Amino acid sequence: MSAQDEPLDVIHEAIILFSRNAKVRENRMYDDLSFVAYTMLSYVGSSPQPTASDLAERYGLEKSTVSRQLSTLEDDGLLRRVTHPSRPRTKLLELTDTGLACLARVRQHQREGLEERLGRWPDEDVETFGRLLWRFVTELD
Repeated sequence: MSAQDEPLDVIHEAIILFSRNAKVRENRMYDDLSFVAYTMLSYVGSSPQPTASDLAERYGLEKSTVSRQLSTLEDDGLLRRVTHPSRPRTKLLELTDTGLACLARVRQHQREGLEERLGRWPDEDVETFGRLLWRFVTELD
């Protein structure tokens, strides 16, 4: 990209490059979990009393799709469904000890990668990048 390119063109090309590179590195980035599995574990790990319906709504997925993914995570020993204390028909999602360890390992690996990539940036640039990226991503919803 040259300095003469329009800022929106530069952003568009950067998003394409980022997406392509993330797809290529997916298995290394998520400890051999799929991106979908990782995002589900991450959501369950950071949400109070999440349900399958919450996941479906958050990511715009069909409940049947979420249920299949959750079954795989259960079979892998990463997640379990437990009965809601006051609504017996509702199942809450929680990470198993194995799921917690897996999520912690993946997050640490990702953090190390970010530190490596951004380690030479001034702290102010990292803060600005984080703030603007968060703003960009959250305004998409």
